[in-house]
Amino acid sequence: MIRTALLLAAGFFAFDNLLPQVSPAHGRPLSTLKWEKRPLLIFAPDAGQADRQWSILQQSSDGLKDRDMVVLTITDRVDVRHGPAPTDLSAAGLRAYYDVPQDRYESILIGKDGTRKALWRDPVEAVAIFRIVDAMPMRQREMMDD
Repeated sequence: MIRTALLLAAGFFAFDNLLPQVSPAHGRPLSTLKWEKRPLLIFAPDAGQADRQWSILQQSSDGLKDRDMVVLTITDRVDVRHGPAPTDLSAAGLRAYYDVPQDRYESILIGKDGTRKALWRDPVEAVAIFRIVDAMPMRQREMMDD
């Protein structure tokens, strides 16, 4: 039995060494926001497309604030449009982590738990985003506490 346990442990360590090593900065780029904020990532091939989505959301800045949202636009660089966000984010790193090619428009809503909640391939109205956020169990508790 001890021999089996040792063989399993040796196999685990051998397998673990085969996995690519990921530094914390590249592992989860928005981990500092987990349980605190709901990021909305707006990936766009150019600033014009990112600006169109931001102009839609900008009209609902109170709604973004009420829902603890952070809005980032990602083109060839990362711009923080609303809320606090890490300053060491790279556009290439976010594109790689969320698997969004440079030539694709995509908005991704991330929940406070750090998981992807919704994805849009076209600009979306703030009310549609808020509807998804407001249906989340954590948001339901927040609204009851307010």
